[in-house]
Amino acid sequence: MLEDLLAVTSVRHIGYDLPNAEAIDEVIARIAASAPARDHDGDAERGLRADVRELAALGLTAARLPVEAGGAGFTYAQLVDLQILLARADSNVTQSLRTHFTTSDRAARAIARGEADSATAEIAAGRLFAGATTEGGQGAIGTVGTSIRTASDGTLRVNGRKAYATGTGYADWISVLVSDEDGRHLVARVRADAEGVVLHDDWDGVGQRLTTSGTAEFTDVVVDPADVRVGEGSRADRLGNLDAVLQLTHLATLAGIALRTRDDAIAWLRSRTRNFSHASTAVPAEDPQLQERIGTLDGLAQAVVASVRAAAALLGADLDRPLDEQTGEGHLAVTRAQITVPALVLQAAQSVFDLGGGSLVDGRLALDRHWRNARTLSNHNPVHLKARALGERALLGADLPEIWYVGTGRIDSRKDAG
Repeated sequence: MLEDLLAVTSVRHIGYDLPNAEAIDEVIARIAASAPARDHDGDAERGLRADVRELAALGLTAARLPVEAGGAGFTYAQLVDLQILLARADSNVTQSLRTHFTTSDRAARAIARGEADSATAEIAAGRLFAGATTEGGQGAIGTVGTSIRTASDGTLRVNGRKAYATGTGYADWISVLVSDEDGRHLVARVRADAEGVVLHDDWDGVGQRLTTSGTAEFTDVVVDPADVRVGEGSRADRLGNLDAVLQLTHLATLAGIALRTRDDAIAWLRSRTRNFSHASTAVPAEDPQLQERIGTLDGLAQAVVASVRAAAALLGADLDRPLDEQTGEGHLAVTRAQITVPALVLQAAQSVFDLGGGSLVDGRLALDRHWRNARTLSNHNPVHLKARALGERALLGADLPEIWYVGTGRIDSRKDAG
């Protein structure tokens, strides 16, 4: 681990032996340079899809797989560092690949256990995975309306409608949460271009606008039985740790936003030659008050990155243990980080505007994207609910919720609903 937590500015800092590292860094630099204009123009086609595809072709999205399976042998901690690095360039990239990174981690762990995972070969070949889990409307908490049934011709078919299907516009495969005739939760992997799949890029959030987190419709979509597995009811993973892997991706994305906010603030201030008549110095970068604000951003970024990395280390270590020996320490660390990380990143994203005057709010700089993106990510997992769960644990010894649902009514989220 690097001594300076803010120095992970290149994929070569994460994996020194990563094939194509130089070419990968060039693509990431291109993504970073074009991010403000892309956000300002709201144009997802402005190179981002092509750049993500190029990263996949260069092998970056397979980095978590062992070398013998076509990857680079990244540890889980290195995978989280990669997520932070990509979010530092453009937070849309990491969130769009959230399901993919989770899928690659699951595949790597299956290989370590001597098991097969049908996604492995596809990931190694540069194919991308996205997820379609959440459903809108008035469905009861814990239920899944999207169905998988055996049709009269003997084929398995998926029917249903999903909301917030993040990353589907970039993906080759979509992991769809479905329920069978017995109400069991399953995950069916379907081709994004399969007949009956319709993807709508209709996400209208204030932030993370280019993640293609829209509506996905599935009408009589044929599924290979080999591409169906049990859902969150599976005991191949401890559910709290599985949920923590998903949540830590959001925290890693927030860490990248904190770093990019710091980077953009420093770059903007260094470029300034104009200053106010009543400022302390003629040159803005020499102004002690502005230096103090940059120092605060620097410290906030380090605190966020340190928190995310510490949680990743604990979670990775716990996931490496046999199921019956897992302690839940990683799940706890991630839950605690969900209290502090959003607040620190939102503070940084807001305070960057204290560095200057009217020119700092120029839309072409798109500095407001950092707050909008951080606010959007933070709303995915409301902090007050995480804090309440931690408080109940501290006061009454209660277990943390194993998995989180959205819907009407209430269920005991600590129990396995699969």
